[in-house]
Amino acid sequence: MPGYRPGEIFPHLLLFARRLKEKGLKITPTRVMDAARSLEFIDLAVRRDFAAALRANFVSSTEEQTVFDELFGQFFGRSQEVLPKRVVSSNGEAEAGETSGEGLFSISLDEESSPEEETAGERSLRQGYSPQEILMAKDFSEFSREDTEILEREFSRLLARLARKVSRRREPTAKGRMMDFRRTIRRTVPYGGEILELVRRRPKSKPLKVIVICDVSGSMDASTRFILQFFFGMQKVFRKGETFVFSTRLTRITDILKRNRWAEALKAISQRVQDWSGGTQIGQCLRVFNERYSKGLASGSAVVILISDGWDRGDPELLDAEMKRLKRRARRLIWMNPLMETPEYRPICQGMRTALPYVDHFLPANTLKGLKAAGEILATQSVRG
Repeated sequence: MPGYRPGEIFPHLLLFARRLKEKGLKITPTRVMDAARSLEFIDLAVRRDFAAALRANFVSSTEEQTVFDELFGQFFGRSQEVLPKRVVSSNGEAEAGETSGEGLFSISLDEESSPEEETAGERSLRQGYSPQEILMAKDFSEFSREDTEILEREFSRLLARLARKVSRRREPTAKGRMMDFRRTIRRTVPYGGEILELVRRRPKSKPLKVIVICDVSGSMDASTRFILQFFFGMQKVFRKGETFVFSTRLTRITDILKRNRWAEALKAISQRVQDWSGGTQIGQCLRVFNERYSKGLASGSAVVILISDGWDRGDPELLDAEMKRLKRRARRLIWMNPLMETPEYRPICQGMRTALPYVDHFLPANTLKGLKAAGEILATQSVRG
């Protein structure tokens, strides 16, 4: 972080974060850095937006929100409708009409965090214009164990929205709980507008088959757990689906993900998958899938989602041949890569160079934004039927 002088917003933010931590909130250097970044995208003169930005970064539960709201009122004052604007202008000089804050806070920034913590904090978000968008773009590797509740809430929200989109299509039926008012009124025309028959409708279901093949090798450890948790919930939306994981060999886990509790499912997966965090042989594992499990792809009714960073120790010619077989049978082929949004990343490793020509959609796998994009594609495919 650049050097800050007394009177700037960052020292105030540090002191407020320290007070929250003393009250029992789970405040980490990464969270403080993310909060500081988020303030760049709001007008600090709007008190409501300022509070919302801090709340999105520091609060993880209803109980914490109560503590936050109380301390925020005490710390920044309850009566002011707006907060001071940025104290320092772009050229580094204090802006006219604004107090410097000297004497109110005296914080040595060097005492707040170690160089290692500041380095970790620098891995923050580079996209987004609101606290919600900042959360959507946050890398899974930056979420701590304490942040699990936040992710679970966001997963539930995204999956609920996806389920609504998938269930929009309707068709006439003799029985059902839903009324089709348009067709009902249309049938009254020959009878002078008198309703003699009620037309009902139901969801028009041509279930989309979704096949997920997820890399669980060592290079994927930072994102794998969150990705699988999302697709655990996805199976409740697309019930006609299959899920596999692979490292050096392919393992089917569909039956495990149909369980009701994610914690139980995760434990069962770790017991069944013997090569978790091992090497990667994508081509060999795809060959096993194509030979044993691809019968449901013959009609082109399934969307296949491959999740991997593409680091492959296997034969590139084998990978090319198996990707070609998979492409011919799948309705859509989606590849999700957790490295995709890394600024310096280029898909030049052997596995990605070989696979990309056969991919319909190339998406990030390390953020909520990437998972949402995959869900949108699935919803579109389901509606088109």
